[in-house]
Amino acid sequence: MTSPTMRRITHAWIALVVLTLASMAAARAGATGLIVDGVVLAAAVFKGRWMLLDFLKLRTVPPVWRTLMFSWLLLIAATSFAAAAMSLLRT
Repeated sequence: MTSPTMRRITHAWIALVVLTLASMAAARAGATGLIVDGVVLAAAVFKGRWMLLDFLKLRTVPPVWRTLMFSWLLLIAATSFAAAAMSLLRT
């Protein structure tokens, strides 16, 4: 018998696999541009959020810790997107 927590973790794992495969498919298709970069980074942010909440068990910690960790994740994604945008704008 599975508990609701195990079901949530299983659903999160399936979603992580689907997002990873979608990112790989976009890269394999040779798609370029800021939109594709944004989609791949958005998928990475969603994957990171699931990792933080379900696998690192941050659902039960005080909200300030969740906010801090998610803000760090968004900062990394925004910096990566800005770097990609600058390199595309130079050419």
